[in-house]
Amino acid sequence: MKILLLSSLILFAAAGQEYHAQKIWLFSKIQYPGNVPVKSNGTQLMVNPLRIICYLKISKKQAMPDWQTANIYGKNYAVQDEQVNQDSVIIGTLKNTDSTIVIKGSNDGKLVQLVLTPKGEIEKPEAWPVILIGTLNGKPVYMRSKEPLVELSPEMMP
Repeated sequence: MKILLLSSLILFAAAGQEYHAQKIWLFSKIQYPGNVPVKSNGTQLMVNPLRIICYLKISKKQAMPDWQTANIYGKNYAVQDEQVNQDSVIIGTLKNTDSTIVIKGSNDGKLVQLVLTPKGEIEKPEAWPVILIGTLNGKPVYMRSKEPLVELSPEMMP
């Protein structure tokens, strides 16, 4: 048990300094393509309809890392950040309900959206369900969370 704990501590020490956000939210949504892309021979391209989106609320004074990888529930994802310019964002509706989810920023905080693209399974997943890994000012940083992945109602893409 001590060896397992020590190896986990070494992993995070090697990963860099922990980054802290005021709040983190995770959402999954199935998006069915309206127009299905096809190859030149007419066969449909495989499109992964599952989309995972992460929102972070951070201080307006806090610099945002360049997130490269996310490990979520044993799967590896590439991370692409998208700037949020409004004070609140309508995310969608909870699956099987009519409850609309709205995320609001605050006077001292800003919202950042991260879109996660699957990269594959992780051979030995960490104990934390959510880990973001990136760089800030040329140094490695990571952020851990135990936030649940909230499933949203499916939608049709344009």
